[in-house]
Amino acid sequence: MNLGFQAGVEYTDNVNASQNNPKSDISLTLGPTISGGADMPVLFSGGQRFTLSLAVSYEKSLTGNKGDTFGAPIAASLDLPFYVIGWDVDLNDSFSFTNDPLESSFAVNRTKVPQYNNTASLNVSRRFGQTGLALGASRGDQIYPDDPFLEQTTYSFSITPSFYLREGFSVFLANTYGLYYPSDPAKASSSGYSSSIGVAGQITPNLFGSISVGYAHSTIDAVGTNTAQNIDGISSTMAVTYAQGLRPNTSHTISVFRSPGITAALQNANITEVTGVAYTISHRLNARLTLSPSIQWTHLQSLSGTPAETADLLGFGFSLQRTFTRHLSGVIQYLHQSRTSNLPSSSYDANRITANLTYTF
Repeated sequence: MNLGFQAGVEYTDNVNASQNNPKSDISLTLGPTISGGADMPVLFSGGQRFTLSLAVSYEKSLTGNKGDTFGAPIAASLDLPFYVIGWDVDLNDSFSFTNDPLESSFAVNRTKVPQYNNTASLNVSRRFGQTGLALGASRGDQIYPDDPFLEQTTYSFSITPSFYLREGFSVFLANTYGLYYPSDPAKASSSGYSSSIGVAGQITPNLFGSISVGYAHSTIDAVGTNTAQNIDGISSTMAVTYAQGLRPNTSHTISVFRSPGITAALQNANITEVTGVAYTISHRLNARLTLSPSIQWTHLQSLSGTPAETADLLGFGFSLQRTFTRHLSGVIQYLHQSRTSNLPSSSYDANRITANLTYTF
């Protein structure tokens, strides 16, 4: 386990995510950090892995435009792989807690959303020469202490046959069935399935990732006077990384995604159609300094719920990481977020600059 200490400063020009009355804020952050892994006392034939990262911090606002807070983002994962008659079996449970996820919560028009997330999964796979088969099942729970009506439970079941054109590169057919249960009685539960075909692995000597396209169907159950609703559409994903052969210190990562049925993306919607693209460059300026600019655009359209919302989210910024010594490192980050919505008082622009130093003992 690695123990450390972090100290930082943050400036935000729209801490209250307001369209007409934005307020700026400067705050200081101090606190310890813990990260690392451990071997479990029970031995499995495939090994075992336990990882943990924890950063407890106190945030003090110098302007008073937001309250002082204790932060405790934590992420823990227990991974137990073993073998049964030639099958790879993997049991995994991942738990996380965050209380300031600005990048993810601005979709539902919030700037501070304390939330607990836990995902338990079972995955089974086996190779048969050039073919392979993967089976999976998982349960995910999202808990929001400050807003219980946002809580939800999801189940997912998958079967994915694949054919290996060469080692490390395959064609796959992914089939998934999912169930969604919100805690809000005014929101409908839903179920859906999707099928997609794609390729994954080392596509070219310099290009790695996954590309797929398919079809998705969702059924929203009846609630109150509303009748059941069916939603169909094309789904697609692309997540690839390109490392330049002549410039090994530079890599490009691009992801494109479209789904006709995402749950709980917008505050007043059971199902949201989501389309987006993200692009990031990671460039090592030298052995100690790395620059990572990025840009992302997401379009969300409510397919159910009242009032119906359409929102466009644009974010861009950069991260500059510097290693000073073997124990001391720092990062400066800039983020701009712009939210444009058809609903009144749901659009805003926000900028955030953070500088942080971390010392590991």
